[in-house]
Amino acid sequence: MTGTFISVGVGPGDPQLLTLAAVDTIERCRVVALPASGAGDNAAARIAGALLEGKELLYCPAPMSRDRGQLQAVFAQNADLLAGYLDRGENVAFLTLGDPTVYATPMYLHRILKERGYPTRIVPGVPSFCAAAAALDMPLCEGGEMLHVIPASYPDSQLALDYPGTKVLMKSGRSLQQIKKQLAARPQLRARAVERCGMPGQVLYEDLKQIDESASYFTVVIAKEESQ
Repeated sequence: MTGTFISVGVGPGDPQLLTLAAVDTIERCRVVALPASGAGDNAAARIAGALLEGKELLYCPAPMSRDRGQLQAVFAQNADLLAGYLDRGENVAFLTLGDPTVYATPMYLHRILKERGYPTRIVPGVPSFCAAAAALDMPLCEGGEMLHVIPASYPDSQLALDYPGTKVLMKSGRSLQQIKKQLAARPQLRARAVERCGMPGQVLYEDLKQIDESASYFTVVIAKEESQ
């Protein structure tokens, strides 16, 4: 019988935010895959902690690149590796920070393997922006307010800052200086941020002026209109 590829969200960083479903899935899978991107390589493993004892760990390259050809080639190779285990009837749990459906590596593999006919499943996790709002002790949206989740490092991200409602800028660390300039030009917005939410070294910022250029890649910015 063919195994199932399971994308598992392990939350933003605090092991206490691991869901019961994630714990159960990891415990049941002998083989666990992890991203090897250079940014969150060890974060997902650290969150899972002792749950990984005795597991066969597969480290799948996930280059921090926007070269579509390079990415497709790497993910196809990763899919080939995982398919070998699935063909032997092994279920494979791929751990990812936050929630698998929000800008996460395993969704590329999920799509490839699903197209090849393998069973797939998603175990949701706590998204970093929800945990960041909780850490800042603030609501993300209320009543009829809209919520926009924006990949901060992409060129068109600034256009979304003019949308009505709350703006969440994901993985903002490498683009913080540009984000600060864009937000400064929009005085109607108040922006706060959390660096390394739930991880060791978490820092809360009530004002983006407090953040310097050394901020972590794992920085979430939440911008709301002053009246909100």
